[in-house]
Amino acid sequence: MADEGIILGIDLGTTFSAVAYVDPFGKPVILPNAEGQRTTASVIHFYGRDACVVGDEAVKMVLVDAPNVVRFIKRHMGDPGYQFELFGRSYSPQELSSLILRKLKEDAEESLGFTVKDAVITVPAYFNSAQRGATAEAGALAGFNVLSIINEPTAAAIAYGVERIGKERNLLVFDLGGGTFDVTVMEIKGTTMRTIATDGNAELGGKDWDDRLLNFVADQFLEKHGTDPRDDAQTFQELYERSLQAKISLSSKPRAAIPVNYKGNRMVVSVTREEFERITKDLLGQCEDTCTLVLEKAKMQWAQIDDVLLAGGSTRMPAVQEMLRHLSGRAPVAGVNPDECVALGAALAAIFRHQPKHPAILAWRQSLARKAGGSGSVPDTLPNDDLDIEVGLPAVRIADVASHPLGIVALDASLTERVVPLIPEQTPLPCEKRGRFAYAYDGMTSVRVEVTEGAGASRDEVHVIGEVILENLPPRARGTPIDVVYRYTVNQILEVDVTDVESGVTRRASIVLKGGLSPASFERAQRRVAAAQLR
Repeated sequence: MADEGIILGIDLGTTFSAVAYVDPFGKPVILPNAEGQRTTASVIHFYGRDACVVGDEAVKMVLVDAPNVVRFIKRHMGDPGYQFELFGRSYSPQELSSLILRKLKEDAEESLGFTVKDAVITVPAYFNSAQRGATAEAGALAGFNVLSIINEPTAAAIAYGVERIGKERNLLVFDLGGGTFDVTVMEIKGTTMRTIATDGNAELGGKDWDDRLLNFVADQFLEKHGTDPRDDAQTFQELYERSLQAKISLSSKPRAAIPVNYKGNRMVVSVTREEFERITKDLLGQCEDTCTLVLEKAKMQWAQIDDVLLAGGSTRMPAVQEMLRHLSGRAPVAGVNPDECVALGAALAAIFRHQPKHPAILAWRQSLARKAGGSGSVPDTLPNDDLDIEVGLPAVRIADVASHPLGIVALDASLTERVVPLIPEQTPLPCEKRGRFAYAYDGMTSVRVEVTEGAGASRDEVHVIGEVILENLPPRARGTPIDVVYRYTVNQILEVDVTDVESGVTRRASIVLKGGLSPASFERAQRRVAAAQLR
């Protein structure tokens, strides 16, 4: 059966992924995978050159065939130099992530009973353009038309806040997943959900707590027996899985036992919750520091935060919840599933941004009209200014911010190269920023504008994510002005105008999210993903 206009919301996680859609009644619904589970492990096991399995079956193979199991792929997204070698073939992070996405796509289609092409995929708020672009490329390789890439904490806030539209609430979204971490402050005001400030660490997550526990146990084994279980790949994987299960157990129990068997020596290491929290105290400290930083960026105090929302399975650790309770003076919001809220919010964001005529939108607008004192019909504008909804517009506006500053490489008066910021970090989107620069030398007939991402004054401290070249001009004297305009959309696509002021000649370019695959590499990967035997 053909696509029936469904847009999938996908949480492509480091350890687990989930997919959702919005039904005709406006309810976001998690779609189970082929095994009947509501989340899918982001793990791949290759059992042949073009054959693999994704999900729990792949997890089972960690202890049997560890060299051919791939996990934690998300931590490598956006790194063009990173390759996985399997069965004599190199795989990029995008290609491997696309196999997970293909599994999600096929399972969702089986559940729905028809094919689906469109998707909105989430990423950590602090992902840069290369990481976002790699995620978009992975979606395209899997056969999706990726409509937009949105931030995970934004999606989580939407899932929680959609029933609170029309009120005024400040949310702090604490998103600690398996491999990434973000803190975001969001505001619900009228029908707008606006990101105020965000920060995080794309290389901090539950895996780091797992690793600390593994090393704690391995060090004790080494001290007692003189051999290190981390030296053997198979034993290491066994110990990792046992440490992971112990970490989960310690969220509900005061003690856990981790057995180790290596080179004929056996040992059972007993770990208390207090010991586990002691050896991971600095990791929790990083989380606390980020909370403080984000509130400073938002120019807010904890007393101004109405709700603390948890996303990501690692927030189930008692120490995390206790830390947030201590900082905020209130318990985190109950009743929100941290494993599912991001996918549910992504599905809602999909219709708000891309399907203004979805049946649910009309229902929401009618509901808001009633709340505003109307009869239930939908006028051109509603009487309450805070419920300013025009006919044809979505029921909810979603406003994000630039998570990384954008700038330009320029030469100063002494002809020293430096980076000039044009769009500061935390700038609300969409936005437009202008700058006036000048030709650096006499006789120039062209100019190249290099677009940068990241904080720093020199090229080495930032990433050059694109360029715009203005050429075939008459020779210009040094100091002749050049105007540069950056327009940054809600989908974080940057449109750049470079204008030679003297002639009015303008060159425009759109710098879209790019993950690093060349056209030839993308086509090759697309063929391989399509041909892969996926079960």
